[in-house]
Amino acid sequence: MNTKKIGFWAVVLLVALFIIDGDRWEFLPRSMRNASYNSRTFLVDLWPDWLKPKNRNQQREQEIEQLER
Repeated sequence: MNTKKIGFWAVVLLVALFIIDGDRWEFLPRSMRNASYNSRTFLVDLWPDWLKPKNRNQQREQEIEQLER
């Protein structure tokens, strides 16, 4: 691996870490932490609905609530 490839993958890794965990880094200014959060929510919203995890216990929870009434 040459230096350009190592540098490229280092930048990709740094960007991924920033998007995943940048909003918890206290040393960053508030605007950059908000950018991390907004980037993450944008990328999550790109996933189709059928790939997002579903609450499979929702119907059961509703039935329990009806029984408790």
